[in-house]
Amino acid sequence: MNVPRLPLLLLPAVVLVSCSMPDMFASSTPHTIQLKNGQEVPCQGAPQYQEKTGYYRYRTPQKRDGLIRADEVAKIVEQRA
Repeated sequence: MNVPRLPLLLLPAVVLVSCSMPDMFASSTPHTIQLKNGQEVPCQGAPQYQEKTGYYRYRTPQKRDGLIRADEVAKIVEQRA
């Protein structure tokens, strides 16, 4: 049985690239999360709302992950240059 090998070799590469694509197009523009109590939280990129948990997930300028409850957020502002 002669199976073409090229498609079998390309499949793992396509899967690997497609899994990393969302990160490649993610915004790295700094944002600020403004809380209802007046506090401002800087973050890299746009915070992502997690509907299941009711929290915003964000990345700090120090490259750490953070969570903030959605009901504490007044607004999210993109920082323009």
